[in-house]
Amino acid sequence: MSPEATSAAQRAYEEIKARVLDGRLAVRSRIDVEVLARDLGVSSMPVRQALSLLTWERLVRPGKHSAYEVALWSETELAHLYEWRGALLALTTPVAASGSELNRIARTQVYAQAVHEVMRLIETGANAELRRAAINADERLWAARQVETEILGDAEAEFATLVAALAERSRRASTLVKAYTRRRVRHAGALRAHVVLKAVPNNGAHG
Repeated sequence: MSPEATSAAQRAYEEIKARVLDGRLAVRSRIDVEVLARDLGVSSMPVRQALSLLTWERLVRPGKHSAYEVALWSETELAHLYEWRGALLALTTPVAASGSELNRIARTQVYAQAVHEVMRLIETGANAELRRAAINADERLWAARQVETEILGDAEAEFATLVAALAERSRRASTLVKAYTRRRVRHAGALRAHVVLKAVPNNGAHG
């Protein structure tokens, strides 16, 4: 593959992924390769390469008639994803990151962004395989994190308590991680339903 083709595929990958994560491409949105290629100003080949990688990352999936669509988990898949994320977080404790910085992020950032940034800081000293798995899990959970405060109500306070325990290297941090995870697993159905509801104005999907 030529450097030009690699560069075009990388640009397409970064742009499509950004659109998925920021909601411009809502869950279950149909992605037409040719239309997207024209929109991005590239040929269809780098778009297909980008979508292939995003399929491997489970952010998109093959759809009908050679198109793709933005992936949406089932209730069970979302519950399993939360369980997996909790297991990855447990592997990073005790935390070596700055406690004051963890607390600052939890207090000052919007909830979903706070979770993302805290996780990245916690995993700074973790091995590369764990970091890659954690980043992918957080990207796949991004849409659900956006609605946690609406479904769980006190998600921000709950997260701040968890972060404080992690920052203090408290013995109860492990217990709080498990409780934080279990609560989201229990509410996976409601979280999924709300993600779908919020996506309807963007893609007309139902059910």
